[in-house]
Amino acid sequence: MNIMKSLYVITAVGKDKPGLLHSLTNKLAGLGINIVDVDARAIRGHFSCFLVVDLLPAGCSYMEMTMAVEPVRADFNLGLRIEPYKAGRRKADKQRMIFTLMGIDKPGIVASVSGIFNEYRINIESIRMIARGEYIAMEIMVDTSEVDDISIIKNILYDYAEKTGLDVSLRDHNIFQKPKRIVFFDCDSTIIQEEAIDKLAEAAGVGSDVKKMTEKAMNGEIDFKQSLKERARLLKGLPVCKLISIIKTINLTPGAEELISTLRFMGYKIGVISGGFTFLTDYLKKRLNLDYVFANELEIKDDVVTGKIVGNIIDAEQKGQIIRNVAQLENISTDQIVAVGDGSNDRFMLENAGLAIAFNPKEILKDYSDGMITTENISGLRYFMGIPDKTK
Repeated sequence: MNIMKSLYVITAVGKDKPGLLHSLTNKLAGLGINIVDVDARAIRGHFSCFLVVDLLPAGCSYMEMTMAVEPVRADFNLGLRIEPYKAGRRKADKQRMIFTLMGIDKPGIVASVSGIFNEYRINIESIRMIARGEYIAMEIMVDTSEVDDISIIKNILYDYAEKTGLDVSLRDHNIFQKPKRIVFFDCDSTIIQEEAIDKLAEAAGVGSDVKKMTEKAMNGEIDFKQSLKERARLLKGLPVCKLISIIKTINLTPGAEELISTLRFMGYKIGVISGGFTFLTDYLKKRLNLDYVFANELEIKDDVVTGKIVGNIIDAEQKGQIIRNVAQLENISTDQIVAVGDGSNDRFMLENAGLAIAFNPKEILKDYSDGMITTENISGLRYFMGIPDKTK
């Protein structure tokens, strides 16, 4: 018997019921029919299944197989179709990537995204919903083997995200082969809503000058180390009591506390790497039960800020090095670390991580990221990490 002629495709569709798949496959097993490929899933109470089966090992006929599965069709009221297998699109050199999209549900999302993929010869292999309701998230497996430059596609998808208000990520599907162990966040404008140094500057009466320097530093327009030294110098004379009072005005980014609690429950270690100051990260470590915090230390004498920074400054390069150092300390690879940031100072932290997510990012950071969250709620990070909602 010709091997192609011995292969058949069984398609089964109906209402989901316990024992359905077992009943169907048990009938095939009883005849010695081998299942060489399968895709089965239940969606909102409905079941669909595709089986590629080989009759050759069993030595049975098409008619014998049809008669064997007929009782299952009748018992479960299935739409059942059996047809000869015809070779389709099968490529050995696929470049599979996972595209994740999340946001407020609205008509046309799948149509618009599939249109982008179609335009750039990207084949969609599977789509699954990982969050349902008013706020949805879907994960799409695509083959990008006919794409010459993935960065172009990422930029197009980022433009799409900004126009639609949806959040997206595109990363190699092998990214999940090594399970993630640690999630690092930038602090200012990421895990908290404010730029803390700007609030310090307001308290010191130099808010306008410091804010301008902060914006330029985050956009990569001026050297971060030099700008931080200058901003710290302007804080000279600020009493410690002001630092304590400012902590009370800091607002966590919506969803951050819930996200960190969920990740910790799932066994992840959580850290913050900040180009800001330890007075805030030490507070966050206690409040959020963080495993790691790294930040710069303002020199304080006689309960007053001196305007100097103690020790080495944590800049973009240092943030990237910290990722490598912690990976070595934890005896894991950097691929097992997730990094989330918003500005130029986070670029090497993201570049060195296995999964890099830009949160409401400055333009410069997009080139270093695998995905972008543009909403005010950071909790969607879990979908980019492949963590679905509980099945409803």
